[in-house]
Amino acid sequence: MGLRKVLFKKWIPIEWGKSDNWNKPRVEGTGCWENEFINEGLFHQWGNGYEEFESGPGNYSVALVELPNGEMIEVLPTNLKFINNENN
Repeated sequence: MGLRKVLFKKWIPIEWGKSDNWNKPRVEGTGCWENEFINEGLFHQWGNGYEEFESGPGNYSVALVELPNGEMIEVLPTNLKFINNENN
């Protein structure tokens, strides 16, 4: 069985607007996940991610996805959508 195609959402990094004072406004539509599943890749397998806290690590599941340029990224399961294979 080959790799399955997926669509996924990316994180949009925060951008700050211009301001005359130190309190710059965040540009609307940044610092959040994309609304639509617009990016395509190939699902390889599930993996484990973690974040360190004072009380210890917090573990969570991630999908390992290959981008068209060969780069591998981690995608949260809620930001992943499997595309039906034509052979299935």
